[in-house]
Amino acid sequence: MNPNQLRTIILIFCCASSSLLAEVFPGREGFDRYGGYLALKGEATGRFHLDFINGRHFLITPEGHGFVSIGVSHTGGMGHPEDSNCDCFQIKFGGDWSKVNTDLQSNFRTWGYNSLGYGGHVTTRKLLPHFASSSPSGKISTWMGKQVEFPDVFSDSWKQGAIKKLKRMAKNYDASSPNLIGIYWTDMPAWDLEYSKRRTGKTWMEAIRELPEDAPGKVRYERFLLENESSASDEEFMVLIAREVYSHIGPLTRELFPDTLIFGERYAGAALPWEVIQEALPWIDVVSVQPNSTTFPAESFERLYRETRKPVMICDHGMSFNTPEHSNVMWETLPDVASVGQSYERYLKEGFSTSFLIGYNRCQYIDRYKGSQKILKQGLLQVDGKPYPDLVDAIQKVNWGLHERFNKKIARD
Repeated sequence: MNPNQLRTIILIFCCASSSLLAEVFPGREGFDRYGGYLALKGEATGRFHLDFINGRHFLITPEGHGFVSIGVSHTGGMGHPEDSNCDCFQIKFGGDWSKVNTDLQSNFRTWGYNSLGYGGHVTTRKLLPHFASSSPSGKISTWMGKQVEFPDVFSDSWKQGAIKKLKRMAKNYDASSPNLIGIYWTDMPAWDLEYSKRRTGKTWMEAIRELPEDAPGKVRYERFLLENESSASDEEFMVLIAREVYSHIGPLTRELFPDTLIFGERYAGAALPWEVIQEALPWIDVVSVQPNSTTFPAESFERLYRETRKPVMICDHGMSFNTPEHSNVMWETLPDVASVGQSYERYLKEGFSTSFLIGYNRCQYIDRYKGSQKILKQGLLQVDGKPYPDLVDAIQKVNWGLHERFNKKIARD
């Protein structure tokens, strides 16, 4: 069987099974089942993929239409009240995910969201485009603070552990699902030495130097010092660590998810490790970034695209405001809801005026209080499940304005 015949069979199967999938924007003209823009035509392959249409990068839906992922991450947090003072999942929805999903889909359709980002519940992922996520590199996320653990990636034990994590992801996510947009690896990895030291109190290089003399990582480091002598630098060895990581997890991810885009690690926007990202390029389709400012980082993103020639995904981002109950809120805090709405509009307008931004996923669906950090992770919904009315009104206007632009203006250009 040749590749074209196989593709035809896959497409027929996906079209036949698409009747089992929910429609993102039912009843709205101009959209396909997945929320793709009918005016932007690509190739229907039965899976999400990438294309360059009318001078810019787009995701393409399984049905063959241009798509930008305007989504919300961590929607599965509805089922985890943590230290919040109200368990909306039980009180409002009776612990029933089907009821949660009905409410969530209604909200998303009203507000103009077309995807879940990552961290969605398994039942919700059957209804909306989404991303899979794993942490094969290990516990190296800077948000972990002093709990970070830098592994010896030159060791067989790390390699076997990474394989187990990726296979676990493949077990938890349906690799054949047409709703699966792409794969994420580790969140906010601690590649930048200065940023890592500031956020976690330690760097990967310090961990390498603390390894036993016979540890594979220490042996490789000593050989690196011998080979480079006075020109050896920590930054150069970090590139070797990255090469070891990506050359191991990249091929395996391709093998486990052969028809799925790889969005790679979710790099911190405040510390983009340029040389490290270069090592990931052979294995990723998109560069994913988690910015931290309420203004679009145009200069660093332009450089990122210039140096990688890959489209860019904003995988997790937030803008917040204080509430009567919480004066310590995650993300950059603005004076009030109106300021958040204005910043959100400027941010998305500037971001999507580029040729390379293919998606923006907001952090958090429902308020969650992190007691250990004494901080609110602010959502679109308050802890009791009621929306922040002024916030969602502003977001709805921006999101639908963006969809209108891509569905009409670009199609005419």
